[in-house]
Order: sequence, then C-alpha cells, then structure tokens
Amino acid sequence: MLEQMTTAFDFHLVGRRTFSGHKVYVLKATPHKGYHPPDRDSQVLTGMEGTLWIDQKTFQWVKVEAHVIHPVRIEGFLAEVEPGTSFEVEKRPVTDDIWLASHYSMKSNAKVMLLIRHKGAEDDTFFDYHKAAVSSDK
Repeated sequence: MLEQMTTAFDFHLVGRRTFSGHKVYVLKATPHKGYHPPDRDSQVLTGMEGTLWIDQKTFQWVKVEAHVIHPVRIEGFLAEVEPGTSFEVEKRPVTDDIWLASHYSMKSNAKVMLLIRHKGAEDDTFFDYHKAAVSSDK
C-alpha cells in the first residue's frame, strides 16, 4: 500500500515549518482523479486525504497524518471503511541516515458485513532503538 501512495495522491506544498526540531516541508495529499487501486489493500486510499511533514535536509518524512473523507467499500470482506478512520505516524532519526517510527496511532470506523459497526483504536510509542548484536557464527 505504501508503494501506491505516489500514484494514489496528488501532493501540494502548503508551507514550511519546524516540527520536532526539524525544518520541514508540509505537503497536502489529495486523492488523484482516475486512480485505480491494483489490489484490495490499496482500495482505502481512494477515500483518504492527508498531510506529510518532510525533513528539508534529508527528505525523510517526519510525520504523516491521513483520514478517510468518504466511505470506501472493500470487496471480498464486505466491509466499508468510513469517515472517522484515521492514522498518524511519526518518525525520528536513530542514526544519521536511518529514521524509524517513534509514534503510531490509528482510529478505525467501519462496517463489517456492511451491517455490524466496528470501531477501534491503537496508540503506540517506540523508543530506545539500538543496534542489534551481529553474530560471528558461521
């Protein structure tokens, strides 16, 4: 699904700011007219819009927020993802060239079997990253 983001959305520069100590470009992502998702996982992108904060020096994304703006039916599951569904991911550098997630939150609002309402939420914080030990066993 992440690979599909560049074709599923149109991106527009809306400003420059400082976020978490990083000078960032702020981009608005809106649905690309005529986008056809190649798989079931990418279908939800057709009903979303969002905002990205991109580090001006490294071009790594520092934060992504997205939310569903209109219902999206996911065939095969007979499910519908509805407005109120959103997610947010923040990343930070753990080395000069490696950025990893520091925060993830998600709220879901859906109908399962197109009848049963399902709401959920998740909020995770990631920290204390360190290099894994390398084994010299052969």
